[in-house]
Amino acid sequence: MLRIEDLAFPPEGFLHDEPEGAEYYQAVQMAGMDDFRFGYFTVYRADRLVTVAPYFVMDFRLNTLLPNGWLKWSLNWIRFKLACIGNPITDVGRIHGDASAEIRSAINGELAKKGSLLAYKGFGQDLPLPEFVPAIGLPVPVLQLGQDYYQSMKSDRRNLLKRKLKKSAALRYEECAGLPEHLVARVYQLYLNTYHKAGLKFEKLTPDYFVNTSALSHYLFFFLEDELIGFTQLIGKGQQLVNRYIGLDYGKSNDYGLYFAMFIRAIDFGIRKGFAEIELGATSYEFKRILGARQLPTWNYYRHTIPLLNWLLGKLRSVLEPSESELR
Repeated sequence: MLRIEDLAFPPEGFLHDEPEGAEYYQAVQMAGMDDFRFGYFTVYRADRLVTVAPYFVMDFRLNTLLPNGWLKWSLNWIRFKLACIGNPITDVGRIHGDASAEIRSAINGELAKKGSLLAYKGFGQDLPLPEFVPAIGLPVPVLQLGQDYYQSMKSDRRNLLKRKLKKSAALRYEECAGLPEHLVARVYQLYLNTYHKAGLKFEKLTPDYFVNTSALSHYLFFFLEDELIGFTQLIGKGQQLVNRYIGLDYGKSNDYGLYFAMFIRAIDFGIRKGFAEIELGATSYEFKRILGARQLPTWNYYRHTIPLLNWLLGKLRSVLEPSESELR
């Protein structure tokens, strides 16, 4: 017999092998992002913990994934109370432990108490969820690392990366374990530059996010003389490294090839530290293909608790999927 508890914070051992595990999830939920409420369904069988499913609740606009235009504007009024398995920030959704049909059904029953629109974010295509509408999510570029990374690359592509990195030679580059306190405000300002430039906006971080995740992170900093004009936040554990967030000064970045240098330096960091792969983040797919990344497909699943509205979701599935411009 199953028993489910609803916890405010992740239990010990939650996703302990992942870079974005319990400490990261807790740091995110304590960052003061008022648009989200977080929790963890813990499932017990015969008093033994068998599953932990993280969830969040938010007001979700149906037009969230649409590009700017008349259709996005016309659907702006349609919103639902979304109760979602996953995390609003991580690109890949994970359930810790047993995710059998019996347990998914029990979790969905609890999820339906949180909102009218139920969802699973960032999972694989083959997740068995009867009555849910599957919708393609943003793929995650994943790059295999190794000491022979550059040697195994075609010469024209290798020379292209060298030229792009050479363009940034005038910048001062630094690596740092954690985020120094005196740089928090500038890092947040640079992050906001990328947030406002992005066509697709789901979550908006707070300065507390960067403070809370500092101890879990490595930062790559790029200075023009004494001015910080770019940063990369990296989170690694075991064999995996995640390129979590970047920020840059767009008024100065093009002259120094900053965007490209940030990713090339992140790859160099991962190789030097012995990581086997790096997640490069779900944007700018063409450049990341040049780097050699493969696209890890993700899917989101939706079900409205009202059958008629759930049927309509199936008819409007394209509204729930990223646009062509988001996949470039």
